[in-house]
Amino acid sequence: MFEARPRNGPLRRLLGRRSSDLRRTADRARGHWLVALALSPLIAVLCAIAIGVAVWHTETHAAHAEALHRHRVSATTLGEAHSTFPARFNSTRTATARAAWTYPASHRHTATIRVAAGTPVGGTVGVWVDHAGREALAPRSDGELASNAVGTGAAAFGVLALSAAGAVGLRLRRVEARSLAEWDREWQLVEPRWSGRMRKEPGADDD
Repeated sequence: MFEARPRNGPLRRLLGRRSSDLRRTADRARGHWLVALALSPLIAVLCAIAIGVAVWHTETHAAHAEALHRHRVSATTLGEAHSTFPARFNSTRTATARAAWTYPASHRHTATIRVAAGTPVGGTVGVWVDHAGREALAPRSDGELASNAVGTGAAAFGVLALSAAGAVGLRLRRVEARSLAEWDREWQLVEPRWSGRMRKEPGADDD
């Protein structure tokens, strides 16, 4: 009866489990690090997704907390709009104008705010304020939060993937250096017999 021998597939060869007398320790180490390099993008993707989800939850919670302290009120412009700013993507051109509003009740505030270009004097515009009535940033939208989470995840993937590639590259260089040094030591032992040149014994030429 014939004994079945295990198949030596590519994965087994990389993992150093291929049955071969010529398989060296350095070969097995090199295979392990190559497998690690092949798996590093998948690990980086999983870590990036986890980081992006964590950022999404953290910033969403913070944005909802900020939104509780934001109020939309109506302000009246006190002067003409000027210093027009370039329009952003899919938005109107903006300018600045002096405006006044009341919030909370009986508390009047004035400030220079951004308004649509061409807003006349005495025009009504919306402004976001905090509990004290001071002008504040608008609550962040879900689209902005999602964009920040995706950007953070993408940056994390790039850093993790490059770091893994660099680390594996350094390890492979060390493995290669040790392998060459080992080959050199073994060659010094084998070469005299293999080439027919035997080492001289001490005192062999003495009379």
